[in-house]
Amino acid sequence: MCLRSSESFPGTRTPTMTSASRHNKRKPKTQIHLRVLSLTRRRRMLRAEKEMEMRNMKLFLENQSIIRENEALKKKALLLHQENNALFSLLHP
Repeated sequence: MCLRSSESFPGTRTPTMTSASRHNKRKPKTQIHLRVLSLTRRRRMLRAEKEMEMRNMKLFLENQSIIRENEALKKKALLLHQENNALFSLLHP
């Protein structure tokens, strides 16, 4: 009994046959591609959200610093105004 090289014994599978049977069970390429795009989009949105959160935090901290500086300047301006009024009252009794 001589078998051709392309024939196989029953119950034995060649690597090509195994990969072909796996291929039939796989999702269509477009479905996989859409899933990859969906994951990529989700990662991009998460990254953008994190960047926005960091930018928001930096701006918040900068704003807090400006508010503290503004309050200090207001106190200084009030003291200067009081000193100015005192000096003005000395000049014009």
